[in-house]
Amino acid sequence: MNGIDDKIREALLREDAELLEHTRQESPLHEVLIETFRGKRRWLNAMALAWTLVAVALAVFAGYRFFQADDTHAMIAWATAFLWLSLCIAMLKIWFWMEMQRLPITREIKRLELKIAELSRQLQQRQ
Repeated sequence: MNGIDDKIREALLREDAELLEHTRQESPLHEVLIETFRGKRRWLNAMALAWTLVAVALAVFAGYRFFQADDTHAMIAWATAFLWLSLCIAMLKIWFWMEMQRLPITREIKRLELKIAELSRQLQQRQ
């Protein structure tokens, strides 16, 4: 380890170390999922979830119709619809997972900002 890591560890108080250990543990998935529906962007997350469910329903319908189609032209059309809807589902899920990770990352950045401000204040008091 380098000197800066040792200095940071020395600056941490016992309570701060316990808090750091507590925040290091990840929240369960259902709690992170519920957190995405709180705050300023809850309407956007709800809309994305609704569109995902609609796309899943339409993809299932397109897959069903693909196997019920008699001619090649209809099969190609339903397969294309299924693939496009699957792509939409994948993109919405990726966006939703990124949104779920935004909250813990933001919280960690805020915690680091507070810790840096506290260390800066301590250094100013020593001088």
